[in-house]
Amino acid sequence: FDIDFCYERRGEVIQYVTDKYGEDHVAQIVTFNTMAARAVIRDVGRAMDVPYATVERIAKRIPRVLNITLDAALKEDKALADEIESDVILRDMITVAKKLEGMPRHASTHAAGVVITDKPVNDYVPLCTTRDATVTQFTMNTIAD
Repeated sequence: FDIDFCYERRGEVIQYVTDKYGEDHVAQIVTFNTMAARAVIRDVGRAMDVPYATVERIAKRIPRVLNITLDAALKEDKALADEIESDVILRDMITVAKKLEGMPRHASTHAAGVVITDKPVNDYVPLCTTRDATVTQFTMNTIAD
C-alpha cells in the first residue's frame, strides 16, 4: 500500500519504521536525475574541449522549458540549428549530446519513497548503502509494478 506523510518529519518516520520492523525490512528508494538538454550540452562540450564561451552561448539558446529535448529546441530555433549544422565541432557536440540526452546523470534518494517489507528488502530488490541510508537500486515506478 501507499501512504504519505509530512516531509518535515520524514526522518522521524523512517527511524520509527526502521526501529519497529528492522533495518533489513526498510529502505529508501533511488531516483535518477537525467541529462537535460542544457546540461548535456555543457557536459559534452566540456568533455570535447569546446571553448566554454561557445558552449554557454549554445546552451543558453535552449529554451527553459521543462523536459524540452534538443530536437524540439532546434526545431524552434532555426538559426541555431543552421549554425550547428554549419560547424563540424558544434555538429559533433550536438550529435553526442543527443545520444546522451535523457540518460541518468546521477542517483539520489527519492524525496518521499520508502519501502517496508515483510521479508528482508534484499529478498525483493537489489540494494546499495549510502552514507545516510539503505537505498533500493530500482526506481519507484519499477517497485510499484
